[in-house]
Amino acid sequence: MKLSVVIPVYNGADFIEKSYHSILNQQLDHFEILYVDNNSKDQSVEKINELVLLDSRVKLFVQTKQGAAPARNKGIEQAQGDYIYIFDVDDEIYPKALHKMIQVLDAYPETDAVFGKMIKSYTGISETVKPGDETDTVIFNEQPYWGLFWFENLKHVVGPPAFLYKKRVFTKIGVYNEAIKNTEDTAFDIKLGMTCNVAFLDIYVYLYFKHDVSTIQMAKKHEDLVSLHWTRFVKSHLPFYLEHDVPLRYKELLYAYLYQTIGKIICSTASSTKRKLKLQELLDEIQPVKLPYLLKLYLKLLTVFPFSVFLKLYVYYLVPFYIKNYIAKL
Repeated sequence: MKLSVVIPVYNGADFIEKSYHSILNQQLDHFEILYVDNNSKDQSVEKINELVLLDSRVKLFVQTKQGAAPARNKGIEQAQGDYIYIFDVDDEIYPKALHKMIQVLDAYPETDAVFGKMIKSYTGISETVKPGDETDTVIFNEQPYWGLFWFENLKHVVGPPAFLYKKRVFTKIGVYNEAIKNTEDTAFDIKLGMTCNVAFLDIYVYLYFKHDVSTIQMAKKHEDLVSLHWTRFVKSHLPFYLEHDVPLRYKELLYAYLYQTIGKIICSTASSTKRKLKLQELLDEIQPVKLPYLLKLYLKLLTVFPFSVFLKLYVYYLVPFYIKNYIAKL
């Protein structure tokens, strides 16, 4: 089997048929489509079963543990292909995009994964104008270039459907971290870029369909972004740092985020008593990372005086000063 397409589904009945044809329109040979239902309450399972009866290449699996990470991992576990493509049921793939990415992985045996660009739109591919800046150029940068590139600025991050992975990637670095919700794909791809050979193909691979009932949009409504990203850092980026010999730049980015975010969380906590408890909780979460004495003292000050002017001084001046002058010694 050449390619396995993994498609997690949670209440995606309206998108099942479109996602199926999005794969078929790639005009590929030797592929399978693995739908993984994740406790859908609509007609998703019925829609998928219709495709299973119609096309032997379509398979349905069930993951009762809620979340994108468990659903994707279930599909990866069942995948028979040499290459794995993880698709979101409500998105669309540009014609021939998968074919072009497969050509890259075929041509460069040492390359573990290839990725391209995405477009975000409130309408589908047929109604969205695609920019004319594709070059079809393949760009190689040695690890950890892409990992640091994504780690430094999340604006550079593209979603899972922009990637095509060789199956060996998931043996080499593991699967999606199920302790992280909604940003587990970012954590995975930063780890990928830090440790694997990744190529960039200058084409638009897929269209990210923006709508109010998408999983990430629903998550943003119920959980603040600071909490989402904090979990990613302490559950993925910090353990990676502790387990690997990372470049200084990775350490700088990690420590700066942890130090600054602790201050932000403290100042957003309701009362002095709760702020003191929260500070100790956060310090425990980042063990064995230690805060410089003066930064820790300043954070204690913020538990008593959580004023925005004090927080700005901490975030924009004190932390950068320590990162610039002392991080290599910590």
